[in-house]
Amino acid sequence: MYTTANQHYREKYGCKVYRLSLDGGFTCPNRDGTLGRGGCVFCAGDGSGAFAAERGLSIPEQLEQAKTLVREKNPDGKYIAYFQAFTNTYAPAPRLRELFSQAMEPEEIVGLSIGTRPDCLEPEKVAMLSRLNRVKPVTVELGLQTIHPESVSYIRRGYENEVYWTR
Repeated sequence: MYTTANQHYREKYGCKVYRLSLDGGFTCPNRDGTLGRGGCVFCAGDGSGAFAAERGLSIPEQLEQAKTLVREKNPDGKYIAYFQAFTNTYAPAPRLRELFSQAMEPEEIVGLSIGTRPDCLEPEKVAMLSRLNRVKPVTVELGLQTIHPESVSYIRRGYENEVYWTR
């Protein structure tokens, strides 16, 4: 049997659960010159975070701004704090823990979702995310984009597919 995320969250929390897109102020090693400049071919100028709250705001302020956008559709609902723009584990673990903890603090936030690259998930960051997962559920999104080596070069991702199997 197949269960959608929407069905799962409705069963678990008794209501609709919306993701609130947040911007942690990160960049990407494929933009800042570490691995490349300009990013991958599929990444927009905003780091694929078109729906994120305003980058200059604190995480609590971004949460409030994002909730305001969906409040009419979800007046008493629950939320997942979603870090989508750029590479959301591309900072020192203490900084990540600070931002992610702020995002998880409100009671109506029932989980944390993080979009990142497998080459930016060092063991100390995985351990930190594991500790946060004991507080509220944490999911990590790793976009593979392609399994074809020739496509990896074309999309300018900055790492080979093997990094998925070695991390």
